[in-house]
Amino acid sequence: MVIDCHMHYEPELFSLDRMLDAMDRHGVERTALIATMVEPFSLVGRPKTTAGNLMRASLLHANALGQVFYQSTLSSKGYFILLGQKYSIYNEPDNASVAGAMEQHPDRFLGWIFVNPASSTEPLSEIERWSSNPGMIGVKAHPFWHRYPVEMLDGTARWCSENDYPLLMHLGCRGGSGDYRLLPEKYPDLKVLFAHAGIPYYKALWDYIKDRKNVFVDLSSPYLDRRLAAAAVEFLGPDKCLYGTDGPYGGQAEGEDYDYGLIKGWIEGLPLTSAARGKIFADNFESIRGG
Repeated sequence: MVIDCHMHYEPELFSLDRMLDAMDRHGVERTALIATMVEPFSLVGRPKTTAGNLMRASLLHANALGQVFYQSTLSSKGYFILLGQKYSIYNEPDNASVAGAMEQHPDRFLGWIFVNPASSTEPLSEIERWSSNPGMIGVKAHPFWHRYPVEMLDGTARWCSENDYPLLMHLGCRGGSGDYRLLPEKYPDLKVLFAHAGIPYYKALWDYIKDRKNVFVDLSSPYLDRRLAAAAVEFLGPDKCLYGTDGPYGGQAEGEDYDYGLIKGWIEGLPLTSAARGKIFADNFESIRGG
Protein backbone atom coordinates (compact mmCIF):
# COMPACT_ATOMS: atom_id res chain seq x y z
CA MET A 1 0.00 0.00 0.00
CA VAL A 2 1.06 3.60 -0.67
CA ILE A 3 -0.33 6.51 1.38
CA ASP A 4 0.48 10.14 0.68
CA CYS A 5 0.64 11.67 4.16
CA HIS A 6 0.91 15.31 3.04
CA MET A 7 -1.21 16.75 0.21
CA HIS A 8 -2.87 20.17 0.10
CA TYR A 9 -6.45 20.35 -1.06
CA GLU A 10 -6.31 22.97 -3.81
CA PRO A 11 -9.37 22.34 -6.00
CA GLU A 12 -8.60 25.38 -8.16
CA LEU A 13 -5.31 23.74 -9.13
CA PHE A 14 -6.09 20.05 -8.79
CA SER A 15 -9.69 18.81 -8.70
CA LEU A 16 -10.67 15.67 -6.81
CA ASP A 17 -11.42 13.80 -10.03
CA ARG A 18 -8.00 14.62 -11.47
CA MET A 19 -6.36 13.82 -8.16
CA LEU A 20 -8.01 10.40 -8.07
CA ASP A 21 -6.96 9.74 -11.64
CA ALA A 22 -3.35 10.61 -10.78
CA MET A 23 -3.45 8.49 -7.62
CA ASP A 24 -4.71 5.51 -9.62
CA ARG A 25 -2.08 6.04 -12.32
CA HIS A 26 0.75 6.04 -9.79
CA GLY A 27 -0.53 3.42 -7.37
CA VAL A 28 -1.37 5.70 -4.43
CA GLU A 29 -4.24 4.17 -2.48
CA ARG A 30 -4.97 6.99 -0.02
CA THR A 31 -4.10 10.65 0.48
CA ALA A 32 -4.21 12.71 3.67
CA LEU A 33 -5.46 16.19 2.76
CA ILE A 34 -4.64 19.56 4.34
CA ALA A 35 -6.80 22.64 3.85
CA THR A 36 -5.33 25.26 1.55
CA MET A 37 -3.52 28.12 3.26
CA VAL A 38 -2.31 30.29 0.40
CA GLU A 39 -3.51 31.91 -2.80
CA PRO A 40 -2.94 29.34 -5.59
CA PHE A 41 0.51 29.43 -7.16
CA SER A 42 2.67 27.27 -9.40
CA LEU A 43 6.28 26.13 -9.06
CA VAL A 44 6.74 25.31 -12.73
CA GLY A 45 9.63 26.88 -14.65
CA ARG A 46 13.42 26.92 -14.72
CA PRO A 47 13.89 30.04 -12.53
CA LYS A 48 11.72 28.54 -9.79
CA THR A 49 13.56 25.23 -10.07
CA THR A 50 16.89 27.02 -9.80
CA ALA A 51 15.74 28.96 -6.74
CA GLY A 52 14.60 25.72 -5.09
CA ASN A 53 17.93 24.05 -5.80
CA LEU A 54 19.80 26.97 -4.25
CA MET A 55 17.65 26.94 -1.11
CA ARG A 56 18.04 23.19 -0.62
CA ALA A 57 21.80 23.29 -1.06
CA SER A 58 22.32 26.21 1.30
CA LEU A 59 20.09 24.74 4.01
CA LEU A 60 21.91 21.43 3.79
CA HIS A 61 25.49 22.70 3.57
CA ALA A 62 25.43 26.29 4.94
CA ASN A 63 22.37 26.34 7.14
CA ALA A 64 22.69 29.88 8.50
CA LEU A 65 22.81 31.27 4.96
CA GLY A 66 20.02 28.97 3.88
CA GLN A 67 17.77 30.24 6.66
CA VAL A 68 18.16 33.79 5.31
CA PHE A 69 17.00 32.56 1.89
CA TYR A 70 14.18 30.54 3.48
CA GLN A 71 12.95 33.49 5.54
CA SER A 72 13.03 35.75 2.46
CA THR A 73 10.10 33.78 1.00
CA LEU A 74 7.83 35.19 3.71
CA SER A 75 6.78 38.83 4.11
CA SER A 76 5.94 40.42 7.44
CA LYS A 77 2.47 41.26 6.11
CA GLY A 78 1.27 37.74 5.45
CA TYR A 79 2.47 36.97 1.94
CA PHE A 80 4.44 34.09 0.46
CA ILE A 81 6.97 35.53 -2.00
CA LEU A 82 8.19 33.56 -4.99
CA LEU A 83 10.54 35.28 -7.44
CA GLY A 84 9.08 38.69 -6.61
CA GLN A 85 5.43 37.59 -6.85
CA LYS A 86 3.29 37.78 -3.71
CA TYR A 87 0.62 35.27 -2.75
CA SER A 88 -1.75 35.87 0.18
CA ILE A 89 -1.49 33.47 3.10
CA TYR A 90 -4.87 32.51 4.62
CA ASN A 91 -4.99 32.76 8.41
CA GLU A 92 -8.18 30.72 8.83
CA PRO A 93 -7.77 27.20 7.37
CA ASP A 94 -10.96 25.81 5.83
CA ASN A 95 -11.18 22.35 7.38
CA ALA A 96 -14.75 22.01 6.11
CA SER A 97 -13.42 21.74 2.55
CA VAL A 98 -11.28 18.75 3.52
CA ALA A 99 -14.22 17.15 5.35
CA GLY A 100 -16.29 17.59 2.18
CA ALA A 101 -13.68 15.86 0.04
CA MET A 102 -13.48 13.00 2.51
CA GLU A 103 -17.25 12.65 2.52
CA GLN A 104 -17.27 12.26 -1.26
CA HIS A 105 -14.52 9.62 -1.27
CA PRO A 106 -14.16 8.17 2.25
CA ASP A 107 -12.16 5.19 0.98
CA ARG A 108 -9.50 7.38 -0.66
CA PHE A 109 -9.09 10.56 1.41
CA LEU A 110 -8.14 11.26 5.01
CA GLY A 111 -7.68 14.66 6.63
CA TRP A 112 -5.46 16.73 8.89
CA ILE A 113 -7.20 19.27 11.14
CA PHE A 114 -5.37 22.50 10.34
CA VAL A 115 -5.08 24.97 13.23
CA ASN A 116 -3.58 28.43 13.60
CA PRO A 117 -3.19 29.66 17.19
CA ALA A 118 -2.36 33.13 15.85
CA SER A 119 -5.81 33.48 14.26
CA SER A 120 -9.16 34.34 15.80
CA THR A 121 -10.21 30.67 15.90
CA GLU A 122 -9.22 28.82 19.07
CA PRO A 123 -7.29 25.66 18.06
CA LEU A 124 -8.98 23.41 20.62
CA SER A 125 -12.45 24.43 19.45
CA GLU A 126 -11.44 23.61 15.87
CA ILE A 127 -10.02 20.27 16.96
CA GLU A 128 -13.13 19.42 18.98
CA ARG A 129 -15.28 20.36 16.01
CA TRP A 130 -13.58 18.00 13.58
CA SER A 131 -11.95 15.21 15.62
CA SER A 132 -15.20 13.23 15.81
CA ASN A 133 -14.91 12.70 12.04
CA PRO A 134 -13.24 9.26 11.77
CA GLY A 135 -11.34 10.33 8.66
CA MET A 136 -9.48 13.08 10.50
CA ILE A 137 -6.21 11.50 11.56
CA GLY A 138 -4.11 14.31 13.10
CA VAL A 139 -3.48 18.02 13.52
CA LYS A 140 -1.47 20.23 11.17
CA ALA A 141 0.27 23.48 12.21
CA HIS A 142 2.42 25.91 10.23
CA PRO A 143 4.44 28.11 12.64
CA PHE A 144 6.48 29.40 9.68
CA TRP A 145 3.84 30.86 7.38
CA HIS A 146 1.44 31.75 10.19
CA ARG A 147 4.31 33.44 12.08
CA TYR A 148 4.02 32.28 15.69
CA PRO A 149 6.30 30.57 18.23
CA VAL A 150 5.95 26.83 18.69
CA GLU A 151 5.05 27.41 22.35
CA MET A 152 1.65 28.70 21.18
CA LEU A 153 0.88 25.09 20.24
CA ASP A 154 1.17 23.91 23.83
CA GLY A 155 -2.56 23.30 24.34
CA THR A 156 -2.82 21.63 20.95
CA ALA A 157 0.15 19.38 21.73
CA ARG A 158 -1.33 18.42 25.10
CA TRP A 159 -4.64 17.47 23.46
CA CYS A 160 -2.86 15.46 20.75
CA SER A 161 -0.74 13.64 23.32
CA GLU A 162 -3.75 12.78 25.46
CA ASN A 163 -5.83 11.66 22.46
CA ASP A 164 -3.10 9.83 20.51
CA TYR A 165 -3.20 12.20 17.55
CA PRO A 166 -0.03 13.04 15.61
CA LEU A 167 0.96 16.69 15.18
CA LEU A 168 2.35 17.66 11.76
CA MET A 169 4.45 20.85 11.87
CA HIS A 170 6.16 23.01 9.26
CA LEU A 171 8.86 24.88 11.17
CA GLY A 172 10.12 28.41 10.77
CA CYS A 173 13.43 29.87 11.87
CA ARG A 174 12.63 33.12 13.71
CA GLY A 175 10.69 34.23 16.76
CA GLY A 176 10.51 30.76 18.28
CA SER A 177 8.80 29.28 15.20
CA GLY A 178 11.59 26.73 14.80
CA ASP A 179 11.84 25.31 18.31
CA TYR A 180 11.73 21.63 17.39
CA ARG A 181 12.81 20.49 20.85
CA LEU A 182 10.04 22.09 22.92
CA LEU A 183 7.04 19.85 22.31
CA PRO A 184 8.79 16.45 22.04
CA GLU A 185 10.54 17.12 25.33
CA LYS A 186 7.49 18.47 27.16
CA TYR A 187 5.17 15.74 25.81
CA PRO A 188 7.27 12.60 25.21
CA ASP A 189 4.20 10.57 24.23
CA LEU A 190 3.25 13.11 21.55
CA LYS A 191 3.75 11.84 18.00
CA VAL A 192 5.40 14.67 16.06
CA LEU A 193 5.84 14.65 12.30
CA PHE A 194 8.12 17.38 10.97
CA ALA A 195 7.25 18.39 7.42
CA HIS A 196 9.63 18.35 4.47
CA ALA A 197 12.44 16.38 6.15
CA GLY A 198 12.60 18.91 8.98
CA ILE A 199 13.10 22.07 6.96
CA PRO A 200 14.83 24.47 7.63
CA TYR A 201 17.15 22.48 9.90
CA TYR A 202 17.62 19.16 8.13
CA LYS A 203 20.82 17.63 9.58
CA ALA A 204 20.58 19.30 12.99
CA LEU A 205 17.00 18.13 13.40
CA TRP A 206 17.83 14.64 12.13
CA ASP A 207 20.57 14.35 14.72
CA TYR A 208 18.14 15.42 17.44
CA ILE A 209 15.34 12.99 16.52
CA LYS A 210 17.38 9.95 15.44
CA ASP A 211 17.13 8.18 18.79
CA ARG A 212 14.07 9.99 20.10
CA LYS A 213 10.81 8.07 20.32
CA ASN A 214 7.66 9.31 18.55
CA VAL A 215 9.35 11.89 16.28
CA PHE A 216 9.34 11.53 12.48
CA VAL A 217 9.82 13.42 9.22
CA ASP A 218 7.92 13.32 5.96
CA LEU A 219 9.73 13.33 2.63
CA SER A 220 7.37 15.69 0.85
CA SER A 221 7.65 18.78 -1.31
CA PRO A 222 9.88 20.68 -3.73
CA TYR A 223 11.84 21.69 -0.65
CA LEU A 224 13.51 18.28 -1.21
CA ASP A 225 15.22 16.54 -4.07
CA ARG A 226 16.28 12.94 -4.65
CA ARG A 227 19.64 13.33 -2.89
CA LEU A 228 18.23 15.10 0.15
CA ALA A 229 15.46 12.52 0.58
CA ALA A 230 18.03 9.72 0.29
CA ALA A 231 20.25 11.44 2.88
CA ALA A 232 17.34 11.69 5.33
CA VAL A 233 16.50 7.98 4.98
CA GLU A 234 20.15 6.95 5.21
CA PHE A 235 20.67 8.97 8.41
CA LEU A 236 17.35 8.31 10.16
CA GLY A 237 16.46 4.90 8.78
CA PRO A 238 13.13 3.90 7.22
CA ASP A 239 11.36 3.73 10.61
CA LYS A 240 11.49 7.53 10.92
CA CYS A 241 10.41 8.60 7.41
CA LEU A 242 6.99 8.89 5.76
CA TYR A 243 6.08 9.29 2.10
CA GLY A 244 4.31 12.52 1.20
CA THR A 245 4.08 14.81 -1.79
CA ASP A 246 3.11 18.35 -0.70
CA GLY A 247 1.16 18.42 -3.95
CA PRO A 248 -0.13 20.08 -5.96
CA TYR A 249 3.01 22.19 -5.56
CA GLY A 250 6.06 20.88 -7.34
CA GLY A 251 6.87 18.71 -10.34
CA GLN A 252 4.45 18.12 -13.14
CA ALA A 253 4.78 15.37 -15.70
CA GLU A 254 3.46 16.04 -19.20
CA GLY A 255 -0.33 15.95 -19.16
CA GLU A 256 -0.58 15.94 -15.36
CA ASP A 257 -1.51 18.54 -12.76
CA TYR A 258 0.96 17.01 -10.31
CA ASP A 259 3.40 14.13 -10.71
CA TYR A 260 2.62 11.71 -7.87
CA GLY A 261 5.33 9.43 -9.21
CA LEU A 262 8.26 11.80 -8.64
CA ILE A 263 8.89 11.41 -4.88
CA LYS A 264 7.47 7.88 -5.01
CA GLY A 265 10.19 7.08 -7.54
CA TRP A 266 12.88 8.47 -5.23
CA ILE A 267 11.83 6.03 -2.51
CA GLU A 268 11.49 3.12 -4.93
CA GLY A 269 15.06 3.78 -6.08
CA LEU A 270 16.59 3.59 -2.60
CA PRO A 271 18.63 0.48 -1.70
CA LEU A 272 16.01 -0.81 0.74
CA THR A 273 14.20 -4.07 1.29
CA SER A 274 10.54 -4.19 0.28
CA ALA A 275 9.63 -4.24 3.98
CA ALA A 276 11.65 -1.05 4.62
CA ARG A 277 10.02 0.71 1.66
CA GLY A 278 6.66 -0.43 2.98
CA LYS A 279 7.36 1.37 6.23
CA ILE A 280 7.99 4.65 4.40
CA PHE A 281 5.07 4.25 2.03
CA ALA A 282 2.37 3.30 4.53
CA ASP A 283 3.29 1.37 7.67
CA ASN A 284 4.78 4.31 9.60
CA PHE A 285 1.77 6.45 8.76
CA GLU A 286 -0.65 3.76 9.90
CA SER A 287 1.26 3.36 13.15
CA ILE A 288 1.05 7.05 14.11
CA ARG A 289 -2.32 8.13 12.71
CA GLY A 290 -5.15 8.99 15.04
CA GLY A 291 -8.86 8.79 14.44
